Amino acid sequence: MPPIASVDVPASSANLGSGFDCFATALSLKLRAELWHGDEAGIVLNARGEGAPGDDAPADDNLLIRAFREGLRASAAPGASSWRLEISSMIPAARGLGSSAAAIVAGVVLGAAVGRRAVDADELLSMASAMEGHPDNVAAALYGGFTVAVADAERVTLRRFRAPEAWIPVAFIPQHESRTNDMRAALPAMVAHAAAARQAGRSALLATAIMTSDAGLLRSAMTDELHQPYRLPHMLGSHELIDLAYERGAAGACLSGAGPTVLAICDSPMNAHAVEKAWNASGVPGMATRLRFDTSGAKLVAADQDLTRRRAPM
Repeated sequence: MPPIASVDVPASSANLGSGFDCFATALSLKLRAELWHGDEAGIVLNARGEGAPGDDAPADDNLLIRAFREGLRASAAPGASSWRLEISSMIPAARGLGSSAAAIVAGVVLGAAVGRRAVDADELLSMASAMEGHPDNVAAALYGGFTVAVADAERVTLRRFRAPEAWIPVAFIPQHESRTNDMRAALPAMVAHAAAARQAGRSALLATAIMTSDAGLLRSAMTDELHQPYRLPHMLGSHELIDLAYERGAAGACLSGAGPTVLAICDSPMNAHAVEKAWNASGVPGMATRLRFDTSGAKLVAADQDLTRRRAPM
């Protein structure tokens, strides 16, 4: 018998270049969550794989379970039900690849899938953003492609861009972890007006580069003055990896999220291979891997296909 519903959610790379707290892209590493009827009242979670949300934490502290409950509430699901969540993940935790965002998106999507009320994608995005604290990672995880998401007091404004076909993402995933809260603490309370103005211009360039598939704009568009200069000194080898990516022909390179993963965007297989090879030979503990841009976002499959059509975010 198949699960009641399952969802595949991609990894995400946020703070993309100059797009601090707004630009992100979805990547081909995935978290899969399956929803089954449970044997006892409440919610049981079984997790496996690198970066899978732990099943040893209390249910009230588990991010995916909390998100699942939010989805249940939003969809007016019956109370006092028995559920089992089976989770497997390829997304490393605490590396700047959106593992928490993927868990949140998986939870709200599955919770919303089984209630009496249809929940649209914009509402799912608002719920997920509120839980994550910012919208960039969850937007890319929900919708796929490149996204720009800006939250104000009342709503999240989002636009999605198709990933240029010739662009190839290469990631270097270090062995050491980096906690988002710690990296937030490294940021200054204020930045110079001139730096903010340059960042705004580069962010406009980044949107232009993506919309026009102009990789020649990426080096300037992915230069950052708001977070990378303050975070890179805390990360072994990440600054050197960015420099090495440009030496080997990357069109753009930056920290992924709050780091320590480094993301390079290459515009040819030859350059992607050169960056991957140089990174793996760099001596920095970790692994370089060529990925793909995920174009579909969170994909819901349910035993009830009408339910799938009503509730899938894409």
